Amino acid sequence: MNEFSDFITQGYWWLSLLGGLHCLGLGLYIRYIYHEKNGNHKILGSIFSLMVLYFFTGLLTKENVPAPIHFIYLLIIPVYFLLMPLLYLYCYRSLHNTREAIGFSPHFYPALVVTLTVIAATIYRASQQDIFPDIPLNITPALNHLNLLSAMLPGILFVQTALYFYFILRMLSRYPGRTSRLHQESLKDIKFRWLLVLTLALMSNWIIRAVLIMLPLYFGEPLSGVNHAATKLVLLLTVYVLAIYGLKQITYAAFLRGKLTRPAEKPPMKACQQLLSSEELAYLQKLMQDEKK
Repeated sequence: MNEFSDFITQGYWWLSLLGGLHCLGLGLYIRYIYHEKNGNHKILGSIFSLMVLYFFTGLLTKENVPAPIHFIYLLIIPVYFLLMPLLYLYCYRSLHNTREAIGFSPHFYPALVVTLTVIAATIYRASQQDIFPDIPLNITPALNHLNLLSAMLPGILFVQTALYFYFILRMLSRYPGRTSRLHQESLKDIKFRWLLVLTLALMSNWIIRAVLIMLPLYFGEPLSGVNHAATKLVLLLTVYVLAIYGLKQITYAAFLRGKLTRPAEKPPMKACQQLLSSEELAYLQKLMQDEKK
């Protein structure tokens, strides 16, 4: 049993490392090499940067962090509140071809509020003690403010994610596709399919994480290493699928742009569209030959 537990632990560590490195490389490529005129590649790069943070948290253990591990997780959770607003803004700006700068969008306000709340609670708790507070995850009636935050934030994040998925899917469902009406491909259709695949991929990972992590956490069941490793493995496979599908869509979009910019060849005029009939053209040609003689 100990050997199986060690195998799961090692596998979870390697999955976290590989997933973080792959997302880091993909995020840097999207942000600094692959460019879009409206700047949406920066938002997509930020989404993969948040995935890097999620993967690399799997490398944290009690032995390699200077504070209690749950306290570190509590400080990281507010950053995750940026993921769904970024996905929503990316879909919205892509569908509406928005070119204005994003700035500090109101969609980021919840993340700011959560961050300030966590900082304030941490400073107050640290002022009562000389060392970092120990934050157990078990939910008991005697919860103090930090224990309460550590229990509430995952649930609030769960609700935020569900709401944003609803709004994104409703926005995508209102998109008027051209393929069904004109029976032809367009660059907008390619962009729409990419947004739909990206949204459904993140939604699938969110559902798996809710079933394997969130429900056991709130029902008081122990979390095994298999649960954490499974969520990391599924997300890593999702990153591979998104990378392959995105590369395919970029290649096809480049082909379609070249096809659309290529000058169309004019078809030969039909006999019914010509000003002179074939007999009249033959007669004129005969006259020209007689003149030359």
